[in-house]
Amino acid sequence: MAILLVQVPVGVVSIDEARFPDRDESQILEHLVQYCGKFEPLPAITVAIERNTATVVRGHKYLLAARELGRPSVRAVVASPPSSAEVKRFLSSSGATVLDWEAIKAEEEHDRRPTGWHVFFFGRPLSDEEKLAFDDGVGSVFAESTSLHVQHDDSGPLAEFEAPTPVTDLEWMAKHLAVFTRFARQHAPIVSYQGRRFPGCESIDAR
Repeated sequence: MAILLVQVPVGVVSIDEARFPDRDESQILEHLVQYCGKFEPLPAITVAIERNTATVVRGHKYLLAARELGRPSVRAVVASPPSSAEVKRFLSSSGATVLDWEAIKAEEEHDRRPTGWHVFFFGRPLSDEEKLAFDDGVGSVFAESTSLHVQHDDSGPLAEFEAPTPVTDLEWMAKHLAVFTRFARQHAPIVSYQGRRFPGCESIDAR
């Protein structure tokens, strides 16, 4: 079945935890908002269309992040049959815009090293020595990025930087995980990365 992807006003999407609960416990909303504030568009949510109403069934926290950031619209995959009368009525009355899924997918697959933000939250503020150790780790993972600058914020506490990222390179991804897992074990716990709980640190209080 063809994927129906739309750009839909945030205000017309509802949350119904009784029927469609948010089962993703890996994300930390506050951290996700910080990360999502760095780019546009946000990852697509999934919605069901019933009685001319869109209800989120997957990606609840991305919708909440969009609201928190004041984004006027969000991308959404329509889980309901695209040819149904309810979906057609919703598309004609909600202000939603149908997007070209295949073109977007092709563009994403063409760029194998997109420049993107990387956001880490820690269990406590880092010492100056730990910041240097973290920066060294970043440098080893993103060795080809000559203009990389890590920004540290003790109030988070967090570190964030922008760099070209080989998203389809499995070897690079394994190195990325190994380097930052080692930092978390030897220096300071990493609570989350890109808004998701960091592996091995799930029990850390995110507040």
